[in-house]
Amino acid sequence: MPARGKVVKIVSPFIILFVSVAIFVGLFQSRPTKPEVSKKETVWRVAVTPVDPRPRRPILPLYGRIETPRSSKLRAAITADVQEVKVEEGELVGRGQLLVQLDEQEVKLEWLQRQADLKEIEAFIASEKVRHAHDLKALKHEKSLLALSRRAVERAETLEQRKLTPRSVLDEARQAAGRQALELNNRLLAIDDHQARLAQLKARQLRAQALLDQAKLDLERTRITSPYTGRIASVAIATGDRVQAGDELLQIYDTDALEVRAQIPSSYAGQIRKALAQNVPLRAAAKVDGSGLLFSLDRLAGRVEKGSGGVDALLKLEKPEHAALPLGNFVELRLQLPLAEDVVTLPFEAIYGLDRVYKLVAGRMQAVAVERVGEYPDKEGQIQVLVKSPQLQENDQVITTQLPNAMEGLRVEVVADS
Repeated sequence: MPARGKVVKIVSPFIILFVSVAIFVGLFQSRPTKPEVSKKETVWRVAVTPVDPRPRRPILPLYGRIETPRSSKLRAAITADVQEVKVEEGELVGRGQLLVQLDEQEVKLEWLQRQADLKEIEAFIASEKVRHAHDLKALKHEKSLLALSRRAVERAETLEQRKLTPRSVLDEARQAAGRQALELNNRLLAIDDHQARLAQLKARQLRAQALLDQAKLDLERTRITSPYTGRIASVAIATGDRVQAGDELLQIYDTDALEVRAQIPSSYAGQIRKALAQNVPLRAAAKVDGSGLLFSLDRLAGRVEKGSGGVDALLKLEKPEHAALPLGNFVELRLQLPLAEDVVTLPFEAIYGLDRVYKLVAGRMQAVAVERVGEYPDKEGQIQVLVKSPQLQENDQVITTQLPNAMEGLRVEVVADS
């Protein structure tokens, strides 16, 4: 009996565990089952626009600043005091208008001195000519006197040989003849040297004339005038200042040569260079301070700055009478590009990334790679993007609704046409 109780005590827990498992399995198999629900595909509601490829002239938006290739820094050419500054920064001036008056007193004194030097040399030249004429007249008399002196020597020699006159008389006659010959030689030397002396005086005259012209030029340089019709960019001096030769006085720029420097993206640079080479006119419209302006593309910059995403274009203002534009003024332009064939206008909302759109094919989205060729205004004046792709054919429908989860094959439903 004790052995039997011991067996029951050992087996009882296993029996209880087995019964519990059997009950759990029975309950699990008899649980109610849920009916399976089929998952329905999400349909996104979108707007579309029909494709209409045709030739159009794209518009490229540009942003630049006003500048000019003709900007001058006017500097003092002489040392002088500033007598009067007649213009202020920002003032419009005409060609030849007086801008700054320097004190001319010092320069005028120098000019008067140079005039006196020139007149003195001119008097020397006149005196030399008179002297030469006198030498030519005196030459004849001195030749006659020399002839007389020689005959006197001959007579004295004859008398001295006949012992009719003392030796001293002959010596005096010879001395007189020698002096006369010496005077004749001096006269001949003076005549021969006339051309050299005259040339020397004329060289001094030229030098004096050049110095006089320089003094006259310095006198004119006391008046600083405008080299062209322009606008004063800055004034560096004031009345009473002492300026040295080379000091900056003011800066002026030509308002008839205003242009805009704007950067053209590299993707458009090729076709613009081609248009310029073929002399195709490219114009750009802009609004500055509420005024409509028209520019024409003149040239492209000669170099591309390091790290730049394009090349600078220089556009000239077609009507220079708009002279009130200050340098550095920001300008937004719309450049009209050459005619492009088979391009499509789309709203900006249709573009995903930089070069992708989706067209509607059998109720699903199909990705299409496109090339952006510019912008184009629609009939209402709204700016749209111009794209080009061989995969976009007439009457295709491009999705114009921006979907955050847009992807190839996504199911969509058209709710409105735009």
